[in-house]
Amino acid sequence: MQSTIVTPSLFLLVLTALASVAVAADPWADGVVDYVPAGAGGGGFDNAANALGEPTRFTSPSSPFGGPVTPFNAPFGSDELVSIGEGGSLTVSFDEPIVDDPANPFGIDLLIFGNSFLGLGAFPADGTTTATGVFSEGGSVSVSADGVTFVEIIGVEADGLFPTLGFTDVTDPFPAAATQATDFTLPVNPSATVVGLNTGELVALYNGSGGGAGVDLAVTGLTEISFVRIDNPIGSGATPEIDGFADVAPIPEPAAWMLMLPLVAAWRRR
Repeated sequence: MQSTIVTPSLFLLVLTALASVAVAADPWADGVVDYVPAGAGGGGFDNAANALGEPTRFTSPSSPFGGPVTPFNAPFGSDELVSIGEGGSLTVSFDEPIVDDPANPFGIDLLIFGNSFLGLGAFPADGTTTATGVFSEGGSVSVSADGVTFVEIIGVEADGLFPTLGFTDVTDPFPAAATQATDFTLPVNPSATVVGLNTGELVALYNGSGGGAGVDLAVTGLTEISFVRIDNPIGSGATPEIDGFADVAPIPEPAAWMLMLPLVAAWRRR
């Protein structure tokens, strides 16, 4: 029986290959298909490309509070958000399709980030201040596999729950600094309640997630989608601001790493 000689270069090659598979897919929206500001949309927040790429972790210093984004301190800069007025819409595309995966955390497949935020019960705000409610601006969500036929997601507001949390090492609503990034591809438990919680309790509730409005594709009957559209109906009385989109990361499969165990064992014997 021929044995495999595990050299350092082979071991590193296998590790690199597995790692590259894990990071090859870009989880963010990749392109703007269509943008109609309409109504009171735009107003300096009319760069649709702001909805592409990773959502905002540090909001503009020109905003009222600036600094790390928390559920109380939403993204605010004109270089961070795109606004959709009444009668307007935004359609983005993903290069890698978003798949309906029941194994995703809470069954959520897509996350949408706006600039909704939680109200505060008292000022000045500190680590004990609790959330009194959610300030959101709606926006209906529709998804499509081909960019032609769209299915609306009932019960999900694009600019709503859950407000963005950029970091896990924050203890105040408006922290001066933070370094431990949250995961923008991990959803919050959709059954969670945020009202009455302070910053520390919200961080614990998010459990490493960066927030975002969660969409489960199972309700659409589609196995995968590559397009997402946000509409703001006339008469809504609101103006959604969109910061980003993310494909939810599946719970890691142990199978691939189990295949590595013989190589690891052989390497240790050497």
